[in-house]
Amino acid sequence: MNCVARKTRQTLMAMTLVLVSCRAPMQAPTPTPEVVPLYFVASSSTHPLLNDLASAYTRDNALVAIINQTTTGITLKQILMQPQANDVAASYALTTYLPDEMDLWAAALGTDGIAIIGHPALAVSSLTAGQLRAIFSGTAENWRELGGSNQVITVVSREATSPSRQAFDAQVLGLRPTTLRARLATTPGAMLDIVSQTPGAVGYISMALVDQRVSIIAIHETESDPPILPTPQSVASSEYPLRMPILVVGSQEPAPGDGYYEFILWAQQDNGQSIIAARYAPLP
Repeated sequence: MNCVARKTRQTLMAMTLVLVSCRAPMQAPTPTPEVVPLYFVASSSTHPLLNDLASAYTRDNALVAIINQTTTGITLKQILMQPQANDVAASYALTTYLPDEMDLWAAALGTDGIAIIGHPALAVSSLTAGQLRAIFSGTAENWRELGGSNQVITVVSREATSPSRQAFDAQVLGLRPTTLRARLATTPGAMLDIVSQTPGAVGYISMALVDQRVSIIAIHETESDPPILPTPQSVASSEYPLRMPILVVGSQEPAPGDGYYEFILWAQQDNGQSIIAARYAPLP
């Protein structure tokens, strides 16, 4: 082998050694972070709130996906009554009413007000608790009996399984049944549609879901008490009498560090509470 060939081979070997010595150590492939799904069921009254909280939380926690199962056929009743029947065992519900006999874990996020709504042309702007009871039990049938015009009262109520209906019945009717003449609204949207389009109609809905199509009827305990409208402030101060807690419920308490635990803790603290306070009464 001539000298030129030997020198060329030595130069290539030297360059290879230099490149090997400068190369960074081989790293194991970094696994792609997995998105953590959190499954919730929302009642019709809390559905918009869950969406608001989920949007804000996932914006700052990109590896969390909050999935609202309400739109996938799993109902609030299923998770409350048969929590182990769902495909996803560790799921929670956002609701405004929890019967005493339910053996479930619950955490409070705030308080909602039950707004009494009427047709926009309704002449009655306030009712006492007794008058409200008379209306929904069917004892009062004409607005003339309550200081209004000569107009038949059309009662609009939610279905028996609705958390709003259960909270309303417990606070207003007690053991009295809702009048059999009541029209049924199966969603908050249906409640607003029926009340806004039916002269003489009266119903109830979460204060956060009221819109300009209906009038809001103030409530007072007796004729001598000032009438109170449902607002985040009047509900927080307990001045407004018809209130229902906003609760996260589940079959078991989430453990610290768990995705559900972190989300619920966030919702109970400043950022989550500022979202809730926009339309509800936050935690004290």
